[in-house]
Amino acid sequence: MSLARSTRLAALLTVLLLTPTTVAAATPAPAAAQTFELRYHPGDTSPEHGPNSFVITVGDCPPLRHIDYQWGSTRGKISAPCGETTISSLAPLGVTEHPLQWRTCSTTLWRYPPRLHTVCGDYHHDVVLTD
Repeated sequence: MSLARSTRLAALLTVLLLTPTTVAAATPAPAAAQTFELRYHPGDTSPEHGPNSFVITVGDCPPLRHIDYQWGSTRGKISAPCGETTISSLAPLGVTEHPLQWRTCSTTLWRYPPRLHTVCGDYHHDVVLTD
């Protein structure tokens, strides 16, 4: 066997031996680490979180997560950082019901062309109990 052929064979074997390690390292994290949990508590249904509150827990990112909401003339966005739980109260407690619309959105970075890509789900309808 020639030296050039032996070198190519050695290089091919090295690549084949390293490929399973590379593929195993590139597999996504377990589903438990990629969690996204969202709860909305209208009125005072969860006093420990505050009135009219969202509780958002995000595991590993990407994608980045946020909530878009609107009630009355109030619009807003609640960002949820990776690996944390965010608690956000929309309004002080009251007796008047206002319709609430909210949806979850996720943002990722597209490489080609480089830009942010945001996808939002359908609106959910709920209420805010405030004055």
